[in-house]
Amino acid sequence: MNKDSKKEQYKANRTALIQISAGLRVLVKAGELDSVNEGLKEIYEKSDSNIEEFRTFWQWKDEGYTINKGSKAFLIWGQPRKGSQIAEGSDEPEDYKYWPLCYLFANTQVFRPEKEKQPEQEQPRHQRTTAPIFDESMI
Repeated sequence: MNKDSKKEQYKANRTALIQISAGLRVLVKAGELDSVNEGLKEIYEKSDSNIEEFRTFWQWKDEGYTINKGSKAFLIWGQPRKGSQIAEGSDEPEDYKYWPLCYLFANTQVFRPEKEKQPEQEQPRHQRTTAPIFDESMI
């Protein structure tokens, strides 16, 4: 996947998440949810009753798990980041907040690889041999 297609995919994912989040924001304002991310996780959990927890790729890795090949991440909003940019026609930078995407994997998408136990090889026991005593009669 080239750089441009990654950007396009990111934009498409972000647009889809904005649309889903719009309905959840109403529930947050009504006090039915604590956060939009909580609502997103509930939606994902309803899609698969076996889902018990979500973690980032590196959180699973730190626990010794491997993500199943081909697994697609669940999207939620990441921690807001602050930035600034200079608007057209202005010399002053404007501060803004930006919520990046956060990619989570569920417990149903990971496995803990079993370390292959290598059979303990018996250490060769070196038998102590004594060198023959050199005797002039051997010549």
